[in-house]
Amino acid sequence: MPETTISTNEELCTAILDLIEQEKIANPVSYNTDAPYQCYERIGFKGMRWSVEKRIREYGLEQFFNPEHAVLDIGSNFGFFVAEFGLHCRLAHGIEPTSYLNKIGELTSEFVGSRDKVEFFDETFERFENSIHYDTIFSLAAFFTADGRERSTADSYFGKINAMLNENGHLFYESTSFIRDESFKGYPACISAIEAIKSRMELVRDWETPSGSPGYRRHFAIARKKH
Repeated sequence: MPETTISTNEELCTAILDLIEQEKIANPVSYNTDAPYQCYERIGFKGMRWSVEKRIREYGLEQFFNPEHAVLDIGSNFGFFVAEFGLHCRLAHGIEPTSYLNKIGELTSEFVGSRDKVEFFDETFERFENSIHYDTIFSLAAFFTADGRERSTADSYFGKINAMLNENGHLFYESTSFIRDESFKGYPACISAIEAIKSRMELVRDWETPSGSPGYRRHFAIARKKH
């Protein structure tokens, strides 16, 4: 996509929609088949999930706004969380194996004014290596993903997160949607995630809420790196 100067919300949203169309062609497991997956009120972009701003409010993520901190978003998708946290933190990184989606994040962070503190990596978390340690790592529906791409063991996945955190750093975990039924693959994956978090980190809080269709749930956890 050629570089262009984007000066309005409408121009940005048009550019994002164009990149989504390219992503849908290139990615056989795209989340954008019916409608754009993510939503960002700040730029007037509508999608299927709650907006970035609403998720921050509902999940209490303002507690991780800190101008001295570095944050990492695993599976950053459109990069909207990264762009937003770049406005409130020292730096914000996103890992996303789909380059079209990372381009959306770059355009968005440039538009909102956080581009100088934002970086995206075109790879999976399993392959990601970085010398930087983070104060907060977000795993938002990124472990045992619905598209089937992420299938690390919970021990490997959360062990790597723990190793990448600074002293007293935090993990914020959101499961993928599940039904409380052992035959539903997302449920045992959530259980193994919580067990792995508890075995490696200090669990600060965990809770569960309804999600989407009737009967579906999401589990959340906040954990701190052990001394």
